Parts: sequence; structure tokens; C-alpha cells
Amino acid sequence: MAGLPISSSASRNRLLVWLLVGTLLLSTGLNLYLLFQGPDYPEDYALDAPLLETMAEVELQQTRQALAECQAGSSFGPDSMAHASAPHKH
Repeated sequence: MAGLPISSSASRNRLLVWLLVGTLLLSTGLNLYLLFQGPDYPEDYALDAPLLETMAEVELQQTRQALAECQAGSSFGPDSMAHASAPHKH
């Protein structure tokens, strides 16, 4: 078999198989490398400790702060939206 000519499609298929095997080996190696890396957090960090604030609470605080800043900078009273949204009688 060593002296027989190899067709181009068989050669291409063999190349693709070796590329696939190489890709799988590199992917497995990278996954194992990242798996055995040390943690990115300090050792005294409590993973099971409850969060002080949830994302919803943080967003609510940011929204309230933005609303307070907006109301402080406007010349209208706090009930100006009630007048703007009320239907007009002609």
C-alpha cells in the first residue's frame, strides 16, 4: 500500500480527519488547563454567603436616584405628569 498512489479525495479526507482530531485534542487540553486553574476570587470570599442586594434592588435604586435628579432639575412640580396625561376638554 505504501507504493500505491492516493487519490485527492482520500488525501483530503485524511487531512480533515487529522485536523478534527487535532482540534479535539487542543480543545480538551484547553478545557483541562482552565479547569485546573486557581480560582479568580480571594480565598476568604464566601461563595455561599447571600448577596447583599439583588440586581433588581440595584436597578430600583438607580432608577429612583435618576428620578430624584430629574425632578430636582425640573421647574415643574411632582404632579406635572398628571396634568400632561389628563384628557383635554374642548
